[in-house]
Amino acid sequence: MQKLYAVLMLVILISCSLFSCTWESMQSDVTNEATTYVPLSYYPVYPGSWWLYEVNDTTTEQVEVSATYLPHRYVNTPADLSGVQTYSDTAYVPFLNGQPIYGYNKINWVSPPFGNYYVQWPILSEHIGFEFERDWTDKRFGDFSEKVKVISKFFNGTDSIITLEGHWVYGPNVSRKSYQSFGKNIGLMSSYVVDTLTADTVYKKVLLDYHINL
Repeated sequence: MQKLYAVLMLVILISCSLFSCTWESMQSDVTNEATTYVPLSYYPVYPGSWWLYEVNDTTTEQVEVSATYLPHRYVNTPADLSGVQTYSDTAYVPFLNGQPIYGYNKINWVSPPFGNYYVQWPILSEHIGFEFERDWTDKRFGDFSEKVKVISKFFNGTDSIITLEGHWVYGPNVSRKSYQSFGKNIGLMSSYVVDTLTADTVYKKVLLDYHINL
């Protein structure tokens, strides 16, 4: 009888141990599951969506999103002394014209000699007054970057719109300003570049048609 009891206790302990390991593995799988970056309201790049623009009154440009969320990761640190670099966690993201989009961020390359790695970089923000540069730039030979600021967020009677204004502080574009408008559940509605000296519009991109695949 004592032998039978000992055998039963051993079976119970082994079963409990196995269940514990299975549960821990399940918790680990959930913890390590890749994040999906669902698009945000003013940049609704849902898989299967598209936008058609007229550019400078002469040509059209169609922008499309991948059919599904795709896995993506990127080198996110400079190389250490042994040349080793680390990667971001893999995430599922929409690809807009072949480029991964992380909410209101894109992926920007930080070029050598600054590290040869990638960072998430702002496209826009919903916060009035938020400032950023359009892209990462090497400023060793002059600051040619476009400085961008969220200047308004308002309802025009039909759509809720965010407006960005950009300017340059150095180089050939120093007399120019840029303006972009993003509509809620629409995305980029218009993009202009104006020469402040001549009052000429040197670039214009206007939304003609779109489909948001919610």
